[in-house]
Amino acid sequence: MYFHHCIYVYLSLLSLSLCSLASCTITGAFIVPHGGIVLAPDQFNTTNATAKEHAWILHKNYRLIGQHIDDLNPDIIFLSTPHGVADSDKFMLYLNSAGQGSADTDNIQCPPACFNISANFAYGISEDIVNLFKNTFKLSGLSAFGPPGGSEYFPLRWGEVILLYTIPNLSRIQIIVMSQPSRRYTESVAMIPELLELGTQLYHYLRALNQTVVVIVSADLAHTHQKNGPYGYSDAAEPFDQACGHWAETLDSNSLLTTAAKYVDKALSCGYTGMVMLHGMLSAGQLSSWIPTLYANYHPSYYGMMLASFLPH
Repeated sequence: MYFHHCIYVYLSLLSLSLCSLASCTITGAFIVPHGGIVLAPDQFNTTNATAKEHAWILHKNYRLIGQHIDDLNPDIIFLSTPHGVADSDKFMLYLNSAGQGSADTDNIQCPPACFNISANFAYGISEDIVNLFKNTFKLSGLSAFGPPGGSEYFPLRWGEVILLYTIPNLSRIQIIVMSQPSRRYTESVAMIPELLELGTQLYHYLRALNQTVVVIVSADLAHTHQKNGPYGYSDAAEPFDQACGHWAETLDSNSLLTTAAKYVDKALSCGYTGMVMLHGMLSAGQLSSWIPTLYANYHPSYYGMMLASFLPH
């Protein structure tokens, strides 16, 4: 029951006006789910009235956050995705000049429900991040169908498309996409110190850019809420989602790094590593300097979905 009315968004935007761009280069960070339900609840096949209601609440807040990001008018979006083109070991940054794809998932299929985007990439900045951090972290770059900066579109899917589709004026923004490594499936807890430090260093890098930046983490929560789901049921699902929700409301480190970590291996969350990396970024900017807001946290299907924002004071 975390629905927030539009007025809060505009009050939050007003708070941003108190901070000059020179001292607020990162103008906001967001957790956005990538399940098809949040994009197209009318395509959600269920007879459960509560599940339908939650799906529409998620969708309404998803659209609200998309407009919110657009209103912030960022030059750059830094996007962390757990369902991109992934290396088994390294974090990967996409190095083409642009990307293109559609958002078919388990809930929406194209055709008939086609949601397509193309996005311009800040590939020069992505290359710079790779060159700066490749000897410090397990990090590299990836170009598709040609050299870095090539004009061929990098392939995108639901883990990127759903997050970007809701932004009205996407074409004016350049995107940095970082793909989480596939070792996250089995090593997400072991990765916590690495993720926090990577988030810290990325924060300082992005903060120093002479451009405004919004950070988006593509994240679904536990995938084990239903016995008939593809991953079965686990009693870790609900406490994991609640711990993540409490973190999103409060930025309480213990909720994310201890409580949620205790459940994540059984809860099976694709978004956990991105959220931990984001916590490292927010911590580098001092947690007390951010206003956390949880908009919705539900699981109308077998997986949990959460929408949250973190805005500077």
